[in-house]
Amino acid sequence: MRHGGSKGDLFGEGDVRQPLDRADQSVRNAPASWQVIAPYFETASDRWIIDAVDSPNHTFDLVPRARKQRNWHQSGGGTDGFSDWIDTARQAYTGFRQTDSGVITVFPQLAAAAGLMKVVSRSDRPLVAWLFNTENIKSLVRRTVAQASLRAVDTFVVHSTNEISAYSSILGIPSERFEFVPQQYGGAIEYDEPTQINEPYVFATGSAYRDYRNFFAAVEKLNLKTLVLASDGALKGLEIPSCVTVLEQIPRPEIRRLVRHARVNVVPLTTQAEAAGLITIVEAFRHGRAVVTTDRRGLEDYIFPEKTALTTKPGDSASMAEAIEAMWNDRGLRESLDANAFAFAQENCTDESAAQSLYGILDRLS
Repeated sequence: MRHGGSKGDLFGEGDVRQPLDRADQSVRNAPASWQVIAPYFETASDRWIIDAVDSPNHTFDLVPRARKQRNWHQSGGGTDGFSDWIDTARQAYTGFRQTDSGVITVFPQLAAAAGLMKVVSRSDRPLVAWLFNTENIKSLVRRTVAQASLRAVDTFVVHSTNEISAYSSILGIPSERFEFVPQQYGGAIEYDEPTQINEPYVFATGSAYRDYRNFFAAVEKLNLKTLVLASDGALKGLEIPSCVTVLEQIPRPEIRRLVRHARVNVVPLTTQAEAAGLITIVEAFRHGRAVVTTDRRGLEDYIFPEKTALTTKPGDSASMAEAIEAMWNDRGLRESLDANAFAFAQENCTDESAAQSLYGILDRLS
């Protein structure tokens, strides 16, 4: 323990100071130790993007949930229940209690909970909110609470440049604290799988901000075999055309197989929210499959019309039918779009590229 006094009193003989300097240097050179909390972590050994690239400057510990996260097919697209928020708060508390260097959260709910823990504990540890995407907060009470807790976040990572100005305005937080990093997909990629099968089909998956009403009208007009994987809430009140088969919950490898084998992958979207469909689009791209999707804000960083996708007018089933039919019938067009989509994703949307971006952020905060 160091005590006050003159320089000579503190260090004594010259040979006493040298070990202390070496000790101080080893502390300064030690890797920063980060706690990572995500709602889908079930064990401390789960996989995340940090596994893609090693860093000598940072180490990580994953903070798992106390209980398994609810399946999105079973949740019906509703808001989290009280017990889910308790689990979220518990994860955030654990992260700040255990951290030596800082906390990384995934999804806005954990960012808000961790921000509140940081404020309450008066911690000066950095807080990074990865994959921060949220809806417009219309309620004055909710907006006030969100602003109070999220101001403790040092860096928000968004996956659409459109979100930067939107969230900065909504939350009253300077845009300089937001950083765009392309959405990544790091799941298994079966490059050698055939992309054509005897009975071709259209495939659509996802639930958030999906426009299945106009999508169904489009495929019904074309009378094309169509497979759909979505939550009950996303399809509620819609009449399912005879050419459409709605799939029950299936394992992830089977979803990937459906993406790879589909003649046309469609991501039909509404114009709600600041960004939508990014995970589904990027996953298709990483499997070498272009998409037909809605021309809406928030996709500009990924969707390049006639290059990585065909786009349709919002809420226009005739426009969607035209794009689906064009990709369905023109093999040369499909192959060109597929190749461009795959090349774009390989360059920008891998776990490796995401990890490198994350390390750059952590280096600045450490």
